[in-house]
Amino acid sequence: MAWEAVADLDQLEEGDMMVVQMGGQPICVVRLYEDEAVAVHNTCTHQQQPLNEGYLQEDDTLICPAHNSCFDLRTGEPKGVPAVAPIPVYACKIEDDAIWVDFDQQLNEAEIPHKPYH
Repeated sequence: MAWEAVADLDQLEEGDMMVVQMGGQPICVVRLYEDEAVAVHNTCTHQQQPLNEGYLQEDDTLICPAHNSCFDLRTGEPKGVPAVAPIPVYACKIEDDAIWVDFDQQLNEAEIPHKPYH
């Protein structure tokens, strides 16, 4: 897989999120600013809830809707409990009036979150 256009810019306003499937995984694409978007795995590492149902903070962190785990969208690092493991962050760019993601370019060492086995 290489760079893939996942949305036209007019589909996503600043502060909006959308979920796309890449490599069989749910990826949350967030348009932070006019010229910046980020792509992270859409699964919270605390109890595997969908992060796109959460909300974006002014400091570019994403809050999980279930138990308020907070993640830095540029590094994937949790910013406090209950989550203690980072979420994967993927290469993302805005180019040619589209948002592009390269699922093969994971920008951190985070493991892919999986659903619990119980």
